[in-house]
Amino acid sequence: MFDFKLQPVLNYRKQAEEKQMLEFADKKRHLYSEEQTLENLRMKKSDLISSLNKMGESQMKASDASTYLSYINHIKDEENRQEELICKLEKELEEKRIELIDSSRKRKILEIIKEKKRKEYQQSLIIMEQKEMDEAGILRVPN
Repeated sequence: MFDFKLQPVLNYRKQAEEKQMLEFADKKRHLYSEEQTLENLRMKKSDLISSLNKMGESQMKASDASTYLSYINHIKDEENRQEELICKLEKELEEKRIELIDSSRKRKILEIIKEKKRKEYQQSLIIMEQKEMDEAGILRVPN
């Protein structure tokens, strides 16, 4: 029976790769969520600007215009913070992707070694069987 001496290491590497996959997927979902938040902020800002333009066509109080402009500036600040957060998350996602690739590479190397050792084991079994058959054949030959 074939026994791969590095099987515990291979099992550990498989678990590490699965963990990296989950972390990568979580980061990707988080990034997507934050991108949606940014898109919502941009739409909100656009709606406010168009509302302000429509209100500007009619008579409007200066205090109302000031309130709108102040809120639009607040939304712009949030948008900038959101863009910074997204940039940071993209860098973290790239780091997780590199870690995932590294984990996958390490696991694949061990699987290749395991398969090579399995083939060597099977070849040695074939050679042993052939020797046994040759010896049995020699013993059966009458003199």
